[in-house]
Amino acid sequence: MPVPRPVPVCVDVPAGAGLLRYGLEELFRGLGLEARWARRDEARVVVAREGRGLEAGDGALVLAVTDRALGDLEAPRLPGPGALGWVEHGGERWPVPVGPPGAVEARGDLVAAAAWWLAGLQERAVVARDVHGRFPVEASLQAALGDAPGGFYRPAVDAYRRALADALRDAGLEAPGRTWGGAPWAVAMTHDLDAVHTRRLRSGLGGLVRRLPAEALQRAFGRDRRRHTIGALRELGRRHGMPATWYLKPGRWAPEDLPVDFGERDLAVLRALDADGGEIGWHPGYGAHDHPGRLATEHARFVEAFGREPRHVRTHYLRWTAPTTPRLLEAFGCEVDSTLGFSGHEGFRRGTSHPFRLYDVETGRVSGLWEVPLSLMDTTLSDYRRIDLEEAARVVRRVFDGAREAGGVCVVLWHNQIGGDDRVWDARLDTLDHALGRASRDGARLGSLGGLLEAWLGGG
Repeated sequence: MPVPRPVPVCVDVPAGAGLLRYGLEELFRGLGLEARWARRDEARVVVAREGRGLEAGDGALVLAVTDRALGDLEAPRLPGPGALGWVEHGGERWPVPVGPPGAVEARGDLVAAAAWWLAGLQERAVVARDVHGRFPVEASLQAALGDAPGGFYRPAVDAYRRALADALRDAGLEAPGRTWGGAPWAVAMTHDLDAVHTRRLRSGLGGLVRRLPAEALQRAFGRDRRRHTIGALRELGRRHGMPATWYLKPGRWAPEDLPVDFGERDLAVLRALDADGGEIGWHPGYGAHDHPGRLATEHARFVEAFGREPRHVRTHYLRWTAPTTPRLLEAFGCEVDSTLGFSGHEGFRRGTSHPFRLYDVETGRVSGLWEVPLSLMDTTLSDYRRIDLEEAARVVRRVFDGAREAGGVCVVLWHNQIGGDDRVWDARLDTLDHALGRASRDGARLGSLGGLLEAWLGGG
């Protein structure tokens, strides 16, 4: 992977300059380019307000941004499908949620739209939250678009990036692009370990309460499925030459949290995963994502167990309160997050399959925290959407195809078994196994979150 190619750029827009700079930086990053801020007369790419001084130096590409798009950054709105702008690329129309409706003539509006998606302005435009305090998938633009470009499986920001690459090429600026250590796309495997072993007495009593004596006996005296399925996930990684990122939960703050597994036997299992080449990450409990004291307690437990601070993080139940959650996670030394997916539907929540830096809208600061967005979760398919194995296989393929088309990464979350039918869990894992084999044959690099991010950034 070559060093990112520097390009002198200028955002000559007083209002909204921070978000426009952020959007342009992130679009450039995925093209293998680095934005070097310069004076207007020295810039090769200029973002300027439409109709106001669009002249630039010789050979400069001017990206005009409309007043309507700037207003949409200042006061985010969620337009309906009929009020969207659109840009044509690759023979398809891609939605642009900022600026005037209709065909986008001002290419700077694509920069503004990238910022709208990546900075989470869609989520700021929607007041509604679900019972767990999360941005509801039903209220999203992706839900309105469905299978269309810009919907669940076709991330819009990645299309803007391709359109920008064409405009740069027309202006004599080639974009080298990025690969995943030489591979054109990637699949990252992650596992949330909400529990490492079964509390046998509690589990057996639960079976009796449900009047399932056979299940009660199995849970009380049979093989521990929670621990056994960690082994099955570990074996899956070995078959595919694919290290994984394992998130463990050091705190219990609500009924949604299972009892914490930090005894010596459980730590031995977790340390073995660490020694085996996996990445051990932090999975803050249900009531910790916006609570400094609880996060401090969990952080201390993690450091005591592993002798280092957690680098990777994903919150339990994908709970996320902006800007509080990312500020706290960064303050505790976290570097890579993978929380930002939908619980209720597979797909690309922030409109991209590429890693990106988070942005604090209130301070105008680009965070030190990377986001590698979650796009596929087992419990989405089984618990939220309740689809059968055949449909699940089709859905997995569609999300993988979306990442492949965009040259991005599909981040998969697969839990070890907590409850339910053993045969169903095994069958769903088999579906994933086949999908990973197909992805590898389709040119994907398979690996852990941090390893793939390092490869994408040029370190491998």
